[in-house]
Amino acid sequence: MARGQKVLKAFMVSLGCAKNLVDSERLLGCLTGLGLVVTDDPKAADLLMVNTCAFIEPAVKESIETILELSQGKKKGAKLAVVGCLPSRDLAALVSDLPEADLLATRADYPRLPQLLANLMNLKAKPLGPFETWSRQLSTPPWRAYLKVAEGCDHRCAYCLIPSLRGPLATRSLAELTREAAELVAGGVVELTLVAQDLTAWCHDGQDLGDLVSALAAINGLKWARLMYAYPERLTEKLVRRLAQIPRVPPYLDLPIQHASPRILKRMGRPASDPLALVKRLREWWPGVALRTTLMVGFPGEDESDFEKMVALVEEARFDHLGVFAFEPEEPAPAARFPHQVPRMVAKKRRIELLKRQRKISLANNRARVEAEYDVLVEGPAEDSPLIMTGRAYFQAPEVDGLIYFDGVQPLGGQVVRAKVTRAQAYDLAAGLVDESARVGRE
Repeated sequence: MARGQKVLKAFMVSLGCAKNLVDSERLLGCLTGLGLVVTDDPKAADLLMVNTCAFIEPAVKESIETILELSQGKKKGAKLAVVGCLPSRDLAALVSDLPEADLLATRADYPRLPQLLANLMNLKAKPLGPFETWSRQLSTPPWRAYLKVAEGCDHRCAYCLIPSLRGPLATRSLAELTREAAELVAGGVVELTLVAQDLTAWCHDGQDLGDLVSALAAINGLKWARLMYAYPERLTEKLVRRLAQIPRVPPYLDLPIQHASPRILKRMGRPASDPLALVKRLREWWPGVALRTTLMVGFPGEDESDFEKMVALVEEARFDHLGVFAFEPEEPAPAARFPHQVPRMVAKKRRIELLKRQRKISLANNRARVEAEYDVLVEGPAEDSPLIMTGRAYFQAPEVDGLIYFDGVQPLGGQVVRAKVTRAQAYDLAAGLVDESARVGRE
């Protein structure tokens, strides 16, 4: 930057899931590559950017509210850029309905986004290459990061907009992913969480997910390579048994089952296999595996007998973690026009009932862990008590599962320590260091 030239500042908001967070980290890298300085004060920013989520109507509402709030509080002359899934969902409508935005960029615009931003801010653009290769500015703690292995999805679930928002499945190469992972680990990351719209669909040049995870697990300095968003139908015995044997892969799987009724699963456009049978097979193939899943209540046509099948699944499967969502009729997804739409209040009641039952199960699962010892990655101070440190064991994924709160001597953030569980709540645990002077070293 030339002497005397004004330093331009940028502020970013990232909405949505972990996959969107990785995109935001690349967008931050783009901003710094253009010479902007990232600030955490929106009122001081010359450029405000919102990376939006538009998967369901509540996400659309959150995105729009965030955009309007930023536009009302921005300083005079500041520019507002809106990017990601919201413009991708309905760009034409957004152009007329959101005049507050100085730039609207769909995901398809990302290859030329550096030039669009440079034009907006009167800067000189630098070519950055394909979006998935852009440098990232991590927004997670420096000891953990997400690794997005693919973009888009080839499934055609009747309720889902992902294929229209993010396109068909496009996987990244093993060489590209191992290179990025090695750079992250060299920078201090000890836990990588693999994410994609459909993680188990990853394949490239004849290699499958087992090959990818094996390569990542061989990176010196990595403690855990965690698997999220693994579609159930591709969790074959061969793959699961292989994953169970790979060092540094914690026994943890996140698999979106969505429903327990074969009839509803078929209407959803998903395989109508028995989910409880799958859960039992997974626990046989991978002893001790912690299972997280998501279920959707209120899908069109769901009656009480269908809901009771979900209740039975939750009671019998006894998942370690469970997310429950109510169906949202999202145009142009086909399910938005299906007959026999379930009233919202009925769906809400069913969601509350499932979560109530899961809470009891989670409490029982956690009480069974009292007196057990685990390696724990120390995350940092608790939100409501900065003097108490928190951490996660193998059965707790970042952002979505519970935490371990440390009793007694407090460890340092980013360390992996050995801890013994002392108390249990429904979603969180308390634990003390086994050896107050010991730290579990990196492998």
